[in-house]
Amino acid sequence: MPLEPGPEEPGPESALAVGSNVGLSTASVDTGKREASKRRRATLYSIGGALALLAGWAITSRLTAGVFELLPPPWTVADRMWGLMVGDPSRGVKPGTVFINFWETLRKTLLGFVGAVVVGVPIGILMGRYEYAKNYFFDFVYLAANIPLIVYSILAVVLFGLGDIGPAVVVGLLVLPDIALFVAAGVEGVDRRLLAMSRVYKQPTLAALRYIVAPTFLPFLFAAVRASFASSWKLAALAETFGGTSGVGVQIRKAFQGFAVADMLAWMMFFVIFIIVIERFVLMRLERRAFRYRLQRGEDVLRY
Repeated sequence: MPLEPGPEEPGPESALAVGSNVGLSTASVDTGKREASKRRRATLYSIGGALALLAGWAITSRLTAGVFELLPPPWTVADRMWGLMVGDPSRGVKPGTVFINFWETLRKTLLGFVGAVVVGVPIGILMGRYEYAKNYFFDFVYLAANIPLIVYSILAVVLFGLGDIGPAVVVGLLVLPDIALFVAAGVEGVDRRLLAMSRVYKQPTLAALRYIVAPTFLPFLFAAVRASFASSWKLAALAETFGGTSGVGVQIRKAFQGFAVADMLAWMMFFVIFIIVIERFVLMRLERRAFRYRLQRGEDVLRY
């Protein structure tokens, strides 16, 4: 009787392919573990720095002579922060005061910020793509980027008076130059040979924008957003301090007028916490999601 053929034994090529896949997956796992360990160490260092700052603050507040005699200790500021969140009837503070005022400032900041992005991205693309557009816009953008922030705040009060329009316009004027310059730099870095290749193969314009242009200038756009958001938030509060009717800046002005140092420091600490939350839990997550294709290749787009 003829013998039936048994199962084929894997050849050397199959063994090499399996070994290569195993090696790639192992390397990917090792890279992920290293990056996770690096992020944990960075978090521990950040916490250690914050604790050291609080310890120095507590020690300095114990000094009774010199310029630090009016500096309240951290626990006093923490008590004021708690009262601003849950209310403090003894001081006439309503519950949720901090959330109401932060929403007012955030609303004005986002209004000006979104407007600056909508206007600044097309200007940046034109500046990076066409030489005549760069020559036309560059001086205006450069001058707007170098005007002191205090000038913007005072002009907002003079031109728009008290209300929401002034802080929003001031934020837009601050953010627009950064967005335009960063996007222009990103567009200038687009590989022209890839664009020429896409035209040779008759690829749609939208496909070239999505797969060639956008991946090149998006890192620059995210860098501009992260760099300018904190400054825009501070500028909105500064404009409110000069001529606002609601928001964090108005509360800081009231604390200054009443010489309430603990209240001013409480609002400052809320500022710090808010910026950390936005930076760590919103902007960083958006950036990781936008560049997840680089993370899949083992590249960590955020090195901290």
